[in-house]
Amino acid sequence: MSYCTNPHCQKPENLDRATVCNNCESNLLLKGRYRVFHTLGQSLTGGTFLAVDEDQPSQPRCVIQQFCATAVTDGSTQLNRTFCGSTSVLDELGKHPQIPKLLASFEVEGCQYLVQEYIPGLNLADRLSEKGVLKEIHIWYLLSELLPVLELVHDSQLIHQDIKPSNIIHRKTPQTSAALAQKEHLHSWDEQSGLVLVDFGAAIRANRGPHKTVTGSAEYAAPEQIKGEAIKSSDIYSLGVTCIHLLTGMSPFDLFDIKADSWAWRHYLKVPVSTRLGRILDKMVQREPSKRYRSIEAILTDMKYGPTPIDVIASKPTWTLAMWGGAAVALLSIVVGSRLPSPPSQAFTSGEPISSIPKIRFNPPPMQDFNRQVSLENPAVRTLAEQDQNPVWAVAVAPNGRVIVSGNNDGTIRLLHKRHGKVLKILTGHLGPVWSVAVSPDGRTIASGSADGTIKLWNFYSGQLIRTLGGHTDGVFSVVFSPDGQALASVGKDNTLKLWQVEGGAELQTFKGMPDEVHSVAFSAYKDTLFTGNGDGTIKMWNWKTGAFQATLTGHVDAVSALTVSPDGTILGSGGWDNTVRIWDITTEHGPQPSGEVTFTGHPDRIQSLAFSPDGATLASADLSGTIKLWAMDGGEQGTLKGHSTWVELAFNPQDKTLISGSYDDTIKVWRLSP
Repeated sequence: MSYCTNPHCQKPENLDRATVCNNCESNLLLKGRYRVFHTLGQSLTGGTFLAVDEDQPSQPRCVIQQFCATAVTDGSTQLNRTFCGSTSVLDELGKHPQIPKLLASFEVEGCQYLVQEYIPGLNLADRLSEKGVLKEIHIWYLLSELLPVLELVHDSQLIHQDIKPSNIIHRKTPQTSAALAQKEHLHSWDEQSGLVLVDFGAAIRANRGPHKTVTGSAEYAAPEQIKGEAIKSSDIYSLGVTCIHLLTGMSPFDLFDIKADSWAWRHYLKVPVSTRLGRILDKMVQREPSKRYRSIEAILTDMKYGPTPIDVIASKPTWTLAMWGGAAVALLSIVVGSRLPSPPSQAFTSGEPISSIPKIRFNPPPMQDFNRQVSLENPAVRTLAEQDQNPVWAVAVAPNGRVIVSGNNDGTIRLLHKRHGKVLKILTGHLGPVWSVAVSPDGRTIASGSADGTIKLWNFYSGQLIRTLGGHTDGVFSVVFSPDGQALASVGKDNTLKLWQVEGGAELQTFKGMPDEVHSVAFSAYKDTLFTGNGDGTIKMWNWKTGAFQATLTGHVDAVSALTVSPDGTILGSGGWDNTVRIWDITTEHGPQPSGEVTFTGHPDRIQSLAFSPDGATLASADLSGTIKLWAMDGGEQGTLKGHSTWVELAFNPQDKTLISGSYDDTIKVWRLSP
């Protein structure tokens, strides 16, 4: 169909190849090249249309916005003049990959037209309608993606004036199918950035002063914008309202309590959000501008080192419908889009045998065993809360079972008494979030890996820094001590596995040339084995003392984000972004290849952490939504622990039957799993 753009045409639909409108005889080819075939929206000042550029051989799609001086009675000339003055700015902004390119600007028969790049993908309003409300981790990702874009717009002295879910699109590209985002690209212009801010038709210059024409959507517009006095923080208000709408699924009109003159959005949440996110959103949607964030920089400062767990996991969140149904950053894609195979380093001297994986390893449990699959009533014996709320990235427990070690978003490591939660020590020195912590088998040393790219070793008793290991060129995902405590393994965003000597801090070996990002690492005392979980869904086996490659384990269909080994070193547990937990027997007599594998399913989201109980009979798993599940090694689910609202890390107390969970919701919980 060819669509007539004449605002006065009563029957704008025409045949596909028509050149003149049958009703009003207007030219259907704008500037002789752009054929409109679908309307995307109408307003008082014109319309927005989907079109094709017939002047190009491929006839690419484009979006055309129309502004007609005759569509308004007062201020129409001013509207056009302001718009004309902004085209050069929009042209410059269009060089950013998260803003549509400006392809052309022209005037036809009293109407002004903007031709912009067409962004293929699903807008967030449609996503909300199709798949339901967003999770906290998605909101962190949304903020981390769009705030820098909005900051650029404001630095260009423009106010968008129409931020809402339908004007945020997740671009469909081959690279966005594999998941969560590292935020070094927050301030760099990555060509594959996922979220795109569209529709700058209502944009005005920030210094133009009060204006008579009110634009934007009333549901999302700040009070001062409704009065025709939009300021930069009006966009902040709209983005905040957009976030709470996406979290609740409710109209913003219904989320504001007129009688109390305050927002009541928390009452409509299906899952509570962290205190940290709540504080930020509350300040973004303050109706009084003086109480609201005045700049994007202020929000980013409050978000501090990196807004979301999504960041840890990697380089483009899966904002596909599959992820929305399950789990970013998010926090976080750790499985970065196009994977070009890297040449193997000298460490890979042998071929990579692919393990044969039988369908099942364990015998089915007797029927009565399933009686244990009951809901656990009030399993959390206490929540260890601190006065200064701080998202937790990592937890570990000292061998004596009395001290919990946490890695935190503010770059500190905290030692807490397991029973009453008192902070015993605060270790400072990292310049970014602490993504991983580990305690040596003898309980004397703490290792911490950070987003700042360093590993630090600390004296457990004095809290003094022993040394800093600075070999990684990017953030450190995970650190773990060898069973004898003499070596330390680390994996990071720089796609490397490193081995360190604990005594002296020497770098023993670097495994370069990994075909994909390495997300997790675990030691086993059995045959001096080291395992790495990779972004391509495989698990690699190495002899950590010789550096020899042993085998590749296949089974997961997405990134292997968590690994753990049973206390006796014979069972490997793996958790993936395919929402599954897998168990591997590594005691086969036929070389290093596992004899089999069993899969546990039931998690609603991507697995982020695993931990074996001290007796090896139970495996705990946690996902990005805050769900913790317990699995019996003789087969079957033991129970589900609910209490966290987002991203969880796990550690068992080696001295009793308690499970420790630290979450990005600012809490550490202690769960009693048996009387």
